[in-house]
Amino acid sequence: MSWKNDPKMLALLRDEQRQARQAADVFARICRDGPAEHLYNAHLLLNECAGDAWRLAMAKVARLPRVSKEIQAAFVPIWIEFKMLPLRVGHRPTLAAALRVLLPGGHSGRPLELYRGANIHERRRMLYGFSWSTEIATARLFAEHWSQSMTGDRDAFQGVVLKTMAPPDAVLLVRQPEKYFDEGEVVVDPFRLGKVEIVERIPIATGGD
Repeated sequence: MSWKNDPKMLALLRDEQRQARQAADVFARICRDGPAEHLYNAHLLLNECAGDAWRLAMAKVARLPRVSKEIQAAFVPIWIEFKMLPLRVGHRPTLAAALRVLLPGGHSGRPLELYRGANIHERRRMLYGFSWSTEIATARLFAEHWSQSMTGDRDAFQGVVLKTMAPPDAVLLVRQPEKYFDEGEVVVDPFRLGKVEIVERIPIATGGD
């Protein structure tokens, strides 16, 4: 029997969808009305849900005109700690729109010179991530991670160091040195970046003695 014809499975899926919608509603409501100290627990509730709870929550937040500075301050640790957030949301434009509401932005002046360690697949698709660094050494460490020995299409896992000059309107958060997952991180809206270039290619590790 296909799961589509299994009443128990369909009931389970409906229940998961209901829980995801409820958790998304809670998160968005706290973002809108507060209190900010409840935001962390609301994000834990989203993490416990199956399905697209995070995407639903970010879509709701993206429609808010603004949130308080207290909510923005409460969201920053969530972003720092929850490294899988872009994957959980699963839709880059939705996340970019929500981060414009949830992060303080406010960078002004000259474009920032930023680096990112990524695999060559990201570069070829030009689907760049949100987290960059002011430090090329940090980006190189991430690029080296991608160049470890792997099976399958090895070329897809070659690490590269990317560089961009991020315009002020692309910068959503500049983290200050705080020894807390401190990687010189700058969060950007990747859809607002200009030219991105490869400045280093990391050789693929071959293993062996």
